[in-house]
Amino acid sequence: MGLEKRINRDLMFKICFMYFANYILKILGINEEIVEISPTELIGLESISKPKIFNNFLDFAAITKSGKIILFEFKKNALRTKDLKQSYKYFDRVHCKKKAHVDFIIITISDKGIISNYKNRPLIFCPQIIKTKTINKQKDLSILRDKFKHNSKISHYDCSLMIALPLFKTKESEAEITEEMCKYIKEKKDCIPYDELENMTAAMYLNIIEYIDEEKQDMLMEMIGLAEKIEGIISEIKDNARKDGEKKGRKDGEKKGRKDIINRLLKKYTEDEVSKLLDMEKATLINILQK
Repeated sequence: MGLEKRINRDLMFKICFMYFANYILKILGINEEIVEISPTELIGLESISKPKIFNNFLDFAAITKSGKIILFEFKKNALRTKDLKQSYKYFDRVHCKKKAHVDFIIITISDKGIISNYKNRPLIFCPQIIKTKTINKQKDLSILRDKFKHNSKISHYDCSLMIALPLFKTKESEAEITEEMCKYIKEKKDCIPYDELENMTAAMYLNIIEYIDEEKQDMLMEMIGLAEKIEGIISEIKDNARKDGEKKGRKDGEKKGRKDIINRLLKKYTEDEVSKLLDMEKATLINILQK
């Protein structure tokens, strides 16, 4: 694909999945914001010609703004006991390694199968299991279409709905829904909150590669300006990282400068005298010297 030749594939998947997962959380009513995606293993997508989100990159650890870790597992078909046992091992490994609060969300793109929580020592594993195809979103889709028809402003929740709709039950196929939502992104920009447009475009990438035939994928990506949006996001990330680095450098420089001044003064004066000269607590002075 043209887009994947221009942008690092692994980085692109991480960025797109972060936005995708945030929209899923909003639809599920979970008040958390993901700020970083940390896959437990290298995705290794370079050797995959047709990646699928439910087959090739599962087991994502999402780090939230609150410091919580949310683990996502997507299953294309019914969840089985052995799947839950495997998920538990993943949960246990992350829980032990990160030493943080860990939630686990299993999204099963199916309406089949009922499974109880899996219990094992030393942890009791109680993931949130959502069978999305049991949830009918046809009414929500009709309301959304009506808003676009009358060029009404859509809400932030509507934006989440646009990204998550292919996961849920509707009369239309996942591919039809994905194409329809892409057309809205292109043709109804004025109806979409400005601060959501870039994020939605990035998140839509996952629906395109999952549900759209390969020969049409590039066309849809170009139609919604996906490459430009992703490149803009990556540029912003790099710019913020550079600014953070410069800020840290200034702080480190200030600390080193203070330490150098104190050391020069200590060649002539005692610690008590330097403390008075600099109007600084002696404990603070000693702390600076020890760093």
